[in-house]
Amino acid sequence: MYCELCGKNAPERRMVIVDATVFNVCAACARHGKPYAPSQAPKKKVARPAPAQAKIGIADDLVLDPEFPRLIREARMKKGLTHEQLGMQMNEKANLLRRFETGALKPDELFAKKLERFLGVKLYVAAGKK
Repeated sequence: MYCELCGKNAPERRMVIVDATVFNVCAACARHGKPYAPSQAPKKKVARPAPAQAKIGIADDLVLDPEFPRLIREARMKKGLTHEQLGMQMNEKANLLRRFETGALKPDELFAKKLERFLGVKLYVAAGKK
């Protein structure tokens, strides 16, 4: 019989665990692993549910202002910032900001709150207003 680690002919082999795998190895290679007893049941990891994370929620009576592209553009220009400068301040990509300003994309709740904070505008309005 041969050692499963080094490949040498090993008349006396031992079962060891190396990196969570059971090998039949020679005496010299046995030091690389932990002794394995066949009666041991492998430990199973218990799947725990992920802890609930607090999400920023916006009440249902608030909706994204239909004029959000204009509001974002005007607020950025009022601050005298380019897309690149605002992107660096917000730690976001300038191309993403351009897409919001053209209306090609709508910001999600988190990004809208971030824009509101950096630009000082309100992107969410009461549902009945606009």
